Amino acid sequence: MKNVLLAAAIASLAGAASADVYSDSVGDINVDTFGGFPHLDITQVEITNDATWLYIDVSVASMSADWGKFLVGIDTGLAGSSDGAWPRNIDWGGNIDHFIGSWADSGTGGEVHAYSGAWGMIDATYAAGTDIMTSGADHGINVHHIAVSLASLGLSVGDTFGFDVATSGGGDSDPGVDHLSLAGEATPDWGTGSQSGALLSYTVVPTPSSLALVGLGGLVAGRRRR
Repeated sequence: MKNVLLAAAIASLAGAASADVYSDSVGDINVDTFGGFPHLDITQVEITNDATWLYIDVSVASMSADWGKFLVGIDTGLAGSSDGAWPRNIDWGGNIDHFIGSWADSGTGGEVHAYSGAWGMIDATYAAGTDIMTSGADHGINVHHIAVSLASLGLSVGDTFGFDVATSGGGDSDPGVDHLSLAGEATPDWGTGSQSGALLSYTVVPTPSSLALVGLGGLVAGRRRR
């Protein structure tokens, strides 16, 4: 399996942009139901990009178990769905047209999907793996890495998209235990669905190396589980 940290290192050498950091409240999951699952408690998400990849680093309170699922709903402006590509009891609160599902177990992995009247998978780490990479190399410091190609999301420099990140369990009817878009509790228990808040936004930016090239031009005329 490809290691997203290698891709991130390459991105750094190529001059990747500084990350946007989206903080989430610590302990905003229902203590009675989920108090023993700090690996489902999002503390922050960092997003950045280089010329090819979108990097999503999800930090949790403590990576104390390896069965967590990390879900990302993305709205690029196309017609979409309030349901994600994976069957979960989550209302994404709008028209998400791309969906990323990643897991912490079995060495990590992930899938990227697009919506066009129905959800269809673009790529997975257990398939070609050319459009999505994941890594658990930093699980020891409670960070789960995901990288998805900009092309698979139909994005390029200057595009702004809406998104939310949620954690969940492995059951098809599981809710989003924690949503980055919500400051408070997303659900009281496993049997109650969750709903995203207002989607957050990120703009794909030129990397410093790309900006240098622009300046020069002006002078001259990185097994299926759910």
